[in-house]
Amino acid sequence: MRVLVSGASGQLAHAVRRTWQDHELILPEESVLDLGKREAIFSVVAEVRPDVLINCAAFTQVDRCESEADLARLINATAVGWLAEACEAQHALLIQISTDYVFDGTGTRPYREDDPTNPVSTYGRTKLEGEWQAATCTRHLIARTSWLYDAWGKNFLNTMLNAAAQGRSLRVVDDQRGSPTTCRALARQLKVAAEEGWQGLMHATCQGETTWHGFAKAIFEAKGMTVDLSPCATADYPTPAARPAYSVLDGRRRKSLGTDLMPDWRDALQDVVDHPEL
Repeated sequence: MRVLVSGASGQLAHAVRRTWQDHELILPEESVLDLGKREAIFSVVAEVRPDVLINCAAFTQVDRCESEADLARLINATAVGWLAEACEAQHALLIQISTDYVFDGTGTRPYREDDPTNPVSTYGRTKLEGEWQAATCTRHLIARTSWLYDAWGKNFLNTMLNAAAQGRSLRVVDDQRGSPTTCRALARQLKVAAEEGWQGLMHATCQGETTWHGFAKAIFEAKGMTVDLSPCATADYPTPAARPAYSVLDGRRRKSLGTDLMPDWRDALQDVVDHPEL
C-alpha cells in the first residue's frame, strides 16, 4: 500500500514510520502537507495518490485549545474535512485518530463506540467535530485512543522521567482514570486494521486502566527508580481545560473486527522501557 502520513514530526508518525516499513510510506514535512491550507492538502494528496492516509496531525495541547479555539478547530476539525474530501477523490482510506476526550468522564464503565459523546473541553469538541468530518469520506476508519506516549516525543512518560532526573518531589493526579497507550501499539494495530480492511469507528487503547498517579508509579517501578511521588486530586491543580475523570474505552468492537494487537498497558510500558528504539 502507498501510505501518506500527516503530522510527520509527531510521536505517532514516528511509530508509523518504524512499524509500517513493509508498505510505501510518504511523510511530507508539515510545511508541505500544511493542514491549515486546503490547497496544500489537495495538492499533496493528488500528487501522492495514496491508498491510505493516516492523519497523525492534531492540535493536542489541551489547555492551549481553550485560548486558541479557532486554531484548534481549524486543525482538529476543518482540516479533517479537507482531508476527507481529498481522500474521497482518490478513493483512499482515511484513518483519523480521535480521543477519549469526546466523553465527559461521568461514566462508571468503559465507554463503547455507541455511547453518547459529551466533550467538556475545546479539544474534545474539536476532535469530535473531526470525527464527523472524517466520516464524510466513504472509506474511513476513526480510531479513538487515549494517553498516548512512547520513548520519544513530548509526553507523560518523558515528563515524569525528566522531572525525576532533576530530583524533584512529584505530586500526580490520582482521580482521573484512563488507559495509557503506546504509539507503537497503536501504529501496529492501525497497520493490521488497514491490511484487513476495517472501517467505521473503533476504540484502540491498551487494555486495562489506571490513574495518572498509578501510571507514574508504574513508570518508575519499570525503570527501577526511587522517586518521591505522592497522589493529589484534580482540584489541587486547576487547569484552563476540564478533563474527564473517567475515560476508559471499551475494546470489544475492535476485537470483533479482526486481529487485536493491543496489549495490556503494563506490558506495553515494559516494552517501551526494554526497547526504547523499537
